[in-house]
Amino acid sequence: MKHPLKCPTCGDYRYIEYEGVRFEDPENKKGFGVKIPFFICKQCGQRESVLPRDRFLKFKDEMLPSIKDGEFFDMPLKYIFSKLDPDKRYKQFDHLEFQYDPRDHYIIPGLYREWDDGYLTPVFFDKDLLLYYNGHPDYSVKFTSFSSCTIYHKGERMFEWGFGINRYGKLFKWLGDLDRDFEGEEMKSHLKRFQASNVPSDHEIVSKFYLSQNPFSPSDAFQDSDNETRLFALKNDFNIEAKQKFGVELTKVSIEQLSEYYKPPIMEEREQIFASYLSLNKYFIENLQEQSIRETLLKCGLTEKDFQKDGKQIGSLKLFALFIRHALKKENEDEIVSPLFVLNDLRQLHGHLSDTSFEKRYNYCKERLGLSPTATDLDVSKNLVTRLILLYQSLIDKKDD
Repeated sequence: MKHPLKCPTCGDYRYIEYEGVRFEDPENKKGFGVKIPFFICKQCGQRESVLPRDRFLKFKDEMLPSIKDGEFFDMPLKYIFSKLDPDKRYKQFDHLEFQYDPRDHYIIPGLYREWDDGYLTPVFFDKDLLLYYNGHPDYSVKFTSFSSCTIYHKGERMFEWGFGINRYGKLFKWLGDLDRDFEGEEMKSHLKRFQASNVPSDHEIVSKFYLSQNPFSPSDAFQDSDNETRLFALKNDFNIEAKQKFGVELTKVSIEQLSEYYKPPIMEEREQIFASYLSLNKYFIENLQEQSIRETLLKCGLTEKDFQKDGKQIGSLKLFALFIRHALKKENEDEIVSPLFVLNDLRQLHGHLSDTSFEKRYNYCKERLGLSPTATDLDVSKNLVTRLILLYQSLIDKKDD
């Protein structure tokens, strides 16, 4: 079954936005306007009313005769669809004191439960909520994908369920889950923190979190991670496969050990994002076991002279490119390893954020990732991780299918 939010034209996931629509009697210059929800595809421009058109037309035919000539007014949507009252409250959750839009529960596909009214209403939070927990020594934030995360307390999940992260960068959680999350007296201080970061709904919840919890197809329910979590897993699989094939360790320290300490960027904040490049560079480039790679290449027929250029030893990435070509027997090794060179260049830029040459060098990194100069820092970070995932997928012998 195709997900209702998928655009029928291009297949991208659509947004839900409220737009004003006018219903008029031009002859007598009267009518009314109402804001109604639309599915909007920002990829191709496809636009479709979420609510049935015939319901509006029937209401128009019934309403227009009662309006005086020359009169025009705004009509609250709740008078046409009684359940779509933005002021409605779910009394059983009032003690939480969160703001939310009850219309989301009825409009967003898959959330309405006749037997559990209001439970799956999304409540939205600013991502700065995560900064406190990620910076506290007793807590940590783990991103299972770019669009889902979980808070841990001393290594244990703080809540039964995590968060979704929508395409506008806001966190969201279900109202009913929040009720269970903050049941205990010991959770009152956390509740206040969440209340302080609570923001109005933007009606957008497309994320791996939402799709997996409200699947319309098997592909919705079973989704791979798309962020560093997946990258670390692939790198680990690649190391295991290389050990089985060549009998050598390609890294100095296990990627599983290192990934436990990794802190991904949370906000659109340059220092935070570039600090993550330092960590990734340590894990994927500085961690390369050059001696093991040389030994393997010597067994493949290369000589010590192949490891030199202009009388100097080549760097670890050049060495890894030789490993890809001669040990793994894959062509276009420079193209394959290119994302690691970009990562290395971004790492070097970390100490030069205020230099006059920074923008020129940064834009060159963006160019090699296929991005425009206007791409945000978070866009660059996500794109780089995606390219690194593709790199290790290409090196593994079809174990990632």
